Amino acid sequence: MFQKLDIAVIGGGAAGLCAAVLAARCEKPLRIAVFEKAARTGRKLLVTGSGTCNVSNTAAAPARYHGSGSDAAGFVSPALSAFPSERTVAFFESIGVPCVIRPDGRIYPLTASANTVVDSLRMEMLGRGVQENAGVPVTGLHPEGEGFILYTPQGEFYARRVLVCCGGMASPAQGGCGDGYALLAACGHTRTRLFPSIVPLRTDTALIRAVKGLRTDATVRLLLDGNELARQTQELLFTDYGLSGPAVMYISRAVGEWETRKKGRMTAELDLLPQIDPQALLPMLRARRTLSGRTTDEFLTGLCHKRIGQTVMRACALFSAERPASTLEEDEIGRLARALKNWSVEVLGTVGMGGAQVTAGGMALEEFDPVTLQSRKCPGLYAAGEVLDVDGDCGGFNLQWAWASAHAAVTAMEAGL
Repeated sequence: MFQKLDIAVIGGGAAGLCAAVLAARCEKPLRIAVFEKAARTGRKLLVTGSGTCNVSNTAAAPARYHGSGSDAAGFVSPALSAFPSERTVAFFESIGVPCVIRPDGRIYPLTASANTVVDSLRMEMLGRGVQENAGVPVTGLHPEGEGFILYTPQGEFYARRVLVCCGGMASPAQGGCGDGYALLAACGHTRTRLFPSIVPLRTDTALIRAVKGLRTDATVRLLLDGNELARQTQELLFTDYGLSGPAVMYISRAVGEWETRKKGRMTAELDLLPQIDPQALLPMLRARRTLSGRTTDEFLTGLCHKRIGQTVMRACALFSAERPASTLEEDEIGRLARALKNWSVEVLGTVGMGGAQVTAGGMALEEFDPVTLQSRKCPGLYAAGEVLDVDGDCGGFNLQWAWASAHAAVTAMEAGL
């Protein structure tokens, strides 16, 4: 005997929890259940923004979203227009989570705690009678009559409407998986190629290893065969495998996409002194030759972190604990200036889905209505969030898509019930 539902939400992440709350607020009495494979809902949401949960961004416009081959910006436009960042703030305030808008446009809960967001979403959902099935994966989905049969280890359910929002493959340790792709594929949908985004980079580490663990403000430019693909000025983190930090994560999508083909040579060009104009750097370096007691191994100490400075000196073959800095010649000063402003590092790829925050690629957008997010192939079936071929820039854009797409799907489902 089936347990009957009006709405089944498959996936208890950001989009799923938001959808459950919005559906439970409908004036009609609806039987709603959330199915989550992990032992608890909201697991991946807990680690977003390093646990601070950057819920949205005031600059969440269609141009900040990408797809593998479809017009992602055009596809997300209706949902973002109907549920912009202002409505996200109002939604969270309505569940007891006041938000703060930072000068750069990022929006955070007042507590700067992802636990606050997850706990409040769950309390609102459960308080309104939504059935939470954590640790209960949906192993099969089959259209039946005017609804669907959901197969689970806990038995079979019948739902009039189904929303698939299982997320993507990124961060498998936090629950990322391909279940949503499989369920939608079984209903006739196709998936585009997947690759990691908002992800650290693997690089040549011959020099990088010496500065692992250090952070510095820098401009990172990604070049493919010498042609610039993207650039970002922010904090850069050196690691034992390559490069990370916001300066890299913001532009890493280009590397993930390149990695699927590996055509051409990818390099990262680092400006380690972005706050200093190139024309002003040469006179500064010349003047440092007059600093008393300096050898070339300490020549850049004070201008940048000691270990970073020493690594740059090594890269220029000028590191020496005996050679006086005053003996540096003009061409050597020029080499140093170029290295500080244009340190080229060979990029090998990304660290993969295991270290990624977002999956690029997903279910083909042309197979879903952009206004309702209903399947064009299987009426009554909807999709939202990362399972679709939509990925946003770093900075709260992906969570904004989760909330907005959940709202679009729930609004359409309610109208048809």
